[in-house]
This record gives sequence, C-alpha cells and structure tokens, in this order.
Amino acid sequence: MRRRLLAGFFLFALILVVALEVPLGLSLARNDRTTSMSELQSDASSLAVLVSAGLNRGGGYGLQPVVNQFARSDGAVVAVVSNGHALAVAGRGALEELRDARTEAIVKVAASGHTSGEEGSDDPDDDFLYVALPVAVAVPATGGLSSTTHGPDVVLLVAESAAPLHARIRSHWITLALFGIGMVALATALGTVLARSLTRPLEGIEAAVAAVGAGRLSERAPVGRGPAELDALGETVNEMAERLEELVHTQRAFLADASHQLRTPLTALHLRLENLEDTLDPEQQADLTAALAEADRLSRIVDGLLTLARTEGGVRPTRERVDVKDVLRDRADAWSALAEERQVTLTCELPAALDQPGPTLMALGCPGHLEQILDNFLANALEATPAAGNVVLRAVPAGDAVEVHVIDDGPGMSPADRTRAFDRFWRREGAPHGGSGLGLAIVAQLARMSGGTAWLDASPTGGIDAVVRLEAYDS
Repeated sequence: MRRRLLAGFFLFALILVVALEVPLGLSLARNDRTTSMSELQSDASSLAVLVSAGLNRGGGYGLQPVVNQFARSDGAVVAVVSNGHALAVAGRGALEELRDARTEAIVKVAASGHTSGEEGSDDPDDDFLYVALPVAVAVPATGGLSSTTHGPDVVLLVAESAAPLHARIRSHWITLALFGIGMVALATALGTVLARSLTRPLEGIEAAVAAVGAGRLSERAPVGRGPAELDALGETVNEMAERLEELVHTQRAFLADASHQLRTPLTALHLRLENLEDTLDPEQQADLTAALAEADRLSRIVDGLLTLARTEGGVRPTRERVDVKDVLRDRADAWSALAEERQVTLTCELPAALDQPGPTLMALGCPGHLEQILDNFLANALEATPAAGNVVLRAVPAGDAVEVHVIDDGPGMSPADRTRAFDRFWRREGAPHGGSGLGLAIVAQLARMSGGTAWLDASPTGGIDAVVRLEAYDS
C-alpha cells in the first residue's frame, strides 16, 4: 500500500509539474524569440534610414563605413544588395552567407516587401535571426526633376547569430526542469511522510491480526497513532481478539476439565471390567472382551479429540528445517517390529542420490509433525495390508516441494471414500473395529500447520498411496 501511495503522489506531482511548466517554458521561449526579433527589426529599420540616405547622396557615399560600424557594434552580418549584387557587406562570413541559396531566396522576397525570421541549419547554434527589407532610393524623374520613387531593387539584410537566443531558452528550460525536479522531490518526501503516517497504523493492525491468527491471542493492535478511521479499525480488531481469547480460554478450560473428568472414569471402568474376568463364565467372556474393546476405543476417541483441540487452538510452532531422509529411516525402524509381527514387508525408498550417506532431502515443517503424520499413515497401512503384503515408505522431490508417500497393498478405497477419509469420525464401511475416525483428521491439521497438504491416492497395486507434501527447504 505504501508503494502505491508513493507512486500516486509521484505521478500526481509529475503530471502537475509537466502541465504547468511545459506551457510556461513554451511561453518564455516565444517571448524571448519575439523580443529578439523586435530588437533586430528596430535596428534594421534604423540602419535602413542611414543606408537610404547614403545611397541618395549618390553612389553609396559613406555606405561601407556605416555598415562596418553597425556590424562590429552588434556582432551582426549586414549586406546591402541591389539587383543581386552586393553594394556593401560587413560581418563575419557575410560573403559566404550571400552565396547561400536560402539567403538569395530571402533577398528576392525582401525586394517586394519586408521579411524576417530564423534561418535554420544542422547545428541550432549556427542558426541566424534575420531581417530583410527594401530600401527607398530617390531616382531622377523625367525632365531632370528629382523624385522619391524607388529605384533599382535595393535590399538591406541584417542577420545575427541565434546562439544567444537559444542559450536563453535553454537556460529557461533548465531552470524550469530543476524547479520541477525540486517540486517532485518535495512532493515525494511529503508523500512518504503521509504514506508512513497512514500505513504505520495499518502495519500495526496487520501484525496484531497475524499474531492472533498464529495463536498469540494476547496481542493487540496499537490505537491512537493514526487517523480516527484506523483507530476505530484497531479498536474493532482488539475487541475481536479479546472475544476470541475469552472463547479459546473457555474452550481450553473445558478441554482440561473434560480430559480429567473423562480419563478418570474410563480408567476406572477399564479396571473394573478387567477385574470381572475371573468371575465370569466362559460364555460371558466374549461380552467382556467386547466391552473392554469399546472402553479402549472410547479412550482413543477422547485422546484424539484432545489432540485435535490442542493443534487447532494452540500457538502454532515456527517451521524449521526437517531432514526427510532421517525421519523416514527413523519411522521405518520404529514400525519394523509391528510389520514383522504382521508378516508385512516394510521398505524405505529414497532417490538414488540420497540413498547414500551425505546428501539430504530437506523440507520445512513444524518440529515433530512429519513423524506424527507418518505414524498415522503407517498405522493405517499396516492395518489394511494382509500378510505377505508390502508397505513402502518413499520420499521424492517435487519441484519446490518434497512429497512423502506411504503405499500399501490393502483393499484400497473408492475416490469418494478417499476424499471423505479426512473428515472427523468418518469410517468407511467394513473398516476394522476399534478405530476412532480421527487419525486422518489429525494428519490434515498437522500438515496445514506445517504449510503443507495431505491426500490419498490409489496405489498401483490397488491399495492406498497416502501422500504428504511439504515445502522444500531452500538453503
């Protein structure tokens, strides 16, 4: 959000500066050009009077000194041209300028009237501002009388370098650019301060919400540090956190009481049933065995519910690096005795590069969660696999993740049953007695807390391929 606010302030300031300074710069350039041309036209008009007087005195008497003096004082190029021939020329490069085709065209146009403008070139600093105007010359009238009518075409051309004009225009643009940069920088600085004043309270609220979501229910959002609207939002978040804390504490207290109140009578019930074994007839032993099994099942259900409640309501542990290879080998060793007892072959498979000492397969997960997940998967797999069957514990890298598979040779499940298997208390039809229906629900919760997912696929032999996928650890 802060970046968007800063980008908005920056773009607004930039558009405002451009919208104001570009027209201003164009106006200043136009005024400078108009002023330069007006001054040059005024000088040319004054010189034209002197040139006309010199020509009228006869033969251009004293014309060249006047032209030379004007050219030196103004740094200009001056030429007096009559019928294409130069009568007087002064200024640096004047003769070369007169031979230029564009200058010849200007002189021809000026013979019939005043003209002015800027003569361009490849280099802007070599451009010239020019004024060309016809000069009135008195010629004898018929009968020897003098007259003030124009004689042969006489044109006065006055030109000066456009470099000073361009320098002034560049100076204006540079000044405007520096001013614009300063204004944009100032607007960005002010925008940064304003954005921080707006986003800092939001960051505090976000941190508080994240902490509450992670289970730290005592965290509260800061209030009184920002606008009234954000303070109101912070207060609402705090009220929600207080309510959640109260509810969770009530739930935990209930779970603690329920754990104590349920475990004690269940243990007592189990002991009483065991004490009855010596007093019952053989025909009643079957009923007693079933009652003991139901008591054990009830104990497992209570334990499973308490485990789920703790994982859902407690503080989530920080994810750490988990050596998947070591975990798999440890779990395979732990369950090998039960597998041997049930005549099931339990194997641990790792990628070829990892099956030797040294290389490891690392994932991110909460401490102990992968072990609990595999214990649930292996317990189900050994329960479902018949004697002489196989259970395979396998780990494979999968892009930016690590997948762990527990594959069995059991009867398998339909796609619908595999989807429902993670629901609490759900047990498929024909499942062995004694299960609580909470094992896979606990697996799903543990996988989510570790930032991963768990699911069931069909194995190539028709059994179940139980999979947990965790984020790979990038060192």
